[in-house]
Amino acid sequence: MGRYGKRAVLSAVASSAVIALPVAALSSTSGPRTVENSSNARAVATKATPDRTISYHGYQMRVPASWPVYRLADDPTRCVLFNRHAVYLGRPGANQHCPAHAFGKTEALLVQPMGSPGNLPAGTVMERGRHAGGWSAGPLAAENTNAHVMRLALPAAGVLVTATYGTHRSLVSGMLNGARLTPAAAPVHRARQHTSRRGAGRPRAARLGSDRRGAARHHRARQRDSRYRGSPRQAAGTNSSAATASTLTGELGGGRGFDTCTVPSVSTMTKWLTSPFRVAATYLGGENWACDYGNFTSSWVSKVAAEGWRFLPLWVGPQAPCSFAAGVTRINPSRARSEGESEAASAVRTAGHFGYGTGSPIYFDMEGYNNTDSACRSAVLSFLNGWTRGLHSAHYVSGVYSSAASGIADLASQVGNRSYASPDDVWIADWNGKAELTDPFVPNRDWANHQRIHQYKGPQTQTWGGASVNIDSDVVGGEVAGPSSTAESAASSVLARPGITAVAPGTAFKTQLTFGGTSQTPSGGSKVSWRMHAPVGLTISPDHGQVSVLRDKQKTVTLTVKASSSASLTRHDVAVTATADGRSLADSYELVSVFQPHHSLSTPMPIRVYAADSASMALAVQTAHLLGLSRGDVTGSFKQAWNATTGGRHLVFAVGQAALNALYTNPCGWSNPAGERRGHTPFSVVDATLRQPPGAKIFENATASKSADTGQLASEVTHFALTGTLPNGGTSLPAPAIPTNHCSGSPSVRVGS
Repeated sequence: MGRYGKRAVLSAVASSAVIALPVAALSSTSGPRTVENSSNARAVATKATPDRTISYHGYQMRVPASWPVYRLADDPTRCVLFNRHAVYLGRPGANQHCPAHAFGKTEALLVQPMGSPGNLPAGTVMERGRHAGGWSAGPLAAENTNAHVMRLALPAAGVLVTATYGTHRSLVSGMLNGARLTPAAAPVHRARQHTSRRGAGRPRAARLGSDRRGAARHHRARQRDSRYRGSPRQAAGTNSSAATASTLTGELGGGRGFDTCTVPSVSTMTKWLTSPFRVAATYLGGENWACDYGNFTSSWVSKVAAEGWRFLPLWVGPQAPCSFAAGVTRINPSRARSEGESEAASAVRTAGHFGYGTGSPIYFDMEGYNNTDSACRSAVLSFLNGWTRGLHSAHYVSGVYSSAASGIADLASQVGNRSYASPDDVWIADWNGKAELTDPFVPNRDWANHQRIHQYKGPQTQTWGGASVNIDSDVVGGEVAGPSSTAESAASSVLARPGITAVAPGTAFKTQLTFGGTSQTPSGGSKVSWRMHAPVGLTISPDHGQVSVLRDKQKTVTLTVKASSSASLTRHDVAVTATADGRSLADSYELVSVFQPHHSLSTPMPIRVYAADSASMALAVQTAHLLGLSRGDVTGSFKQAWNATTGGRHLVFAVGQAALNALYTNPCGWSNPAGERRGHTPFSVVDATLRQPPGAKIFENATASKSADTGQLASEVTHFALTGTLPNGGTSLPAPAIPTNHCSGSPSVRVGS
């Protein structure tokens, strides 16, 4: 995070109302979406229009003078939208203020740092050497043509150029052809080090780990057509690297979900584990998707899936000829079915790039339209027939999102038609506010075998874990994308949880190593072989062994840790390695602090562990003792914690709800050095594990919702600050608590012994 105001830090994404775009509201009981577009924004710049030169990292091009230029380093929350003429320079922010949805595509440009060549979007053209002007790599990939986008990577300048277009591809291709590299062009390794003025000096924050599984997976067998439920194979046209990287497939999902135009950051998704949502829509692309990928990469998918999230991949291709949405590209009725098949092929290629393998669902987003127009209705049905057939031929599950009163009702009219390929799942847009899967436009007998999703509420901003996102709300009872059985069998089926131990030279201490079975542990249990790797000066007994762990049960092993009389006074991360049924588990660490009683170990930076009530103080003191911190590193003084947070030199941890509330809003009105009144402080909280102080007026949240979890969270995030590792291997930290406005605790609590 960094040096942002309180709202910016805690509210990772704000309401879309801050985006000054013309909005055409389409209200209906069947829930058609708002269209972020305008006729003025899609006006085409002509050769007579004055232009100007823009430059980024030495990549220089001329653009129409009427286009606004946004430097994202100066405005990291700006949403990158391609449904209006604009130039965006810099990397899109991790927490863009985007609307729940935005449609249409026109001529626009995004020039950003290139990053790793292996992490470029699918269909990116690589321009070697120092040549910039000229679209010399040949025709666009099919998925790029269908998405109306050109992507050009220039390692010589370290930039990635994304150019979108509506009906005037020649306008942006002409800009690309006329671009050049100046002597200031930076090589790629320098481009990666570029830091904005606002971001200068920001620490890298490691994410809180998690092994939360979310809602329980559905294990009921589902009968699928053999056309797409056959053995997995590479889809036609999918590049081999994408196919190899695919780790997700289809599974039955249940519970609450949300969709938003561009995915939140991993940090925000982790915070939203405190929410009732466990399914997130991910836009893959398409010519009428107006947002940028932003945070969305295959790495994002892997990290978020590991936290228990499941996904609804969406593709926004051509819309109905009679669509209510303004400024969108529309289906050509004379070749509707072939266009549907082509869109399916592009969606499959793109899905594979993000890790969605065969068996995954892909939902086509068909916005509401006037289905009283019989010719238009026929074109839509023909297009969606081609979409489903195209996905089935590639062994993917076909889904369709649409308004209940138009697209879904028309699809329901084809159920039972043997010549029509109906989608496997439907996503019903009906904003009736009811989180239920029945709908008056869809007979109960249709898509009745766990094949429905209902978008029951339109755009609203929700805040969970301190992070706000503008979303639509869904109830899920159909196919989602999740980890494949192959991936699950290779993952840890048993997790080792070590502890944190303090021991003096010449003495011994008992601690415990806990092994926990998960829902993936075989019904007969797993045999776990483990070993501790003690450094010189320490002995651990036993230092290896084998235990049997049952599904969702725990087994504890007691260890005796002894330090020799000559052991070095330091902190040791003692590696714990284990295998379960022949499979390696992730490494964990037992932190052993060796120090003399009534002494302490040095820290790489000044630390203050702050508690404002006696129970939390006991946890803070215990944490400090096990980590070899001094008594002075723990404080119960609100004024001292205030000063440490204000100065920015200390890494301040708030332990317990009273301390968290006090530093965030001071609901009790305690006196403070700044004379701030009740309910006000200048401080922001960061819910991330940090290795160094984040700067003035920012503190770290080491408080969870339960006392035991607070003790674990405080110990483990402090451990990370001191050693750079999480003792449990980074797999299962409790969720940080949310600051409240409830007065509790005391302005001064005695630090216990």
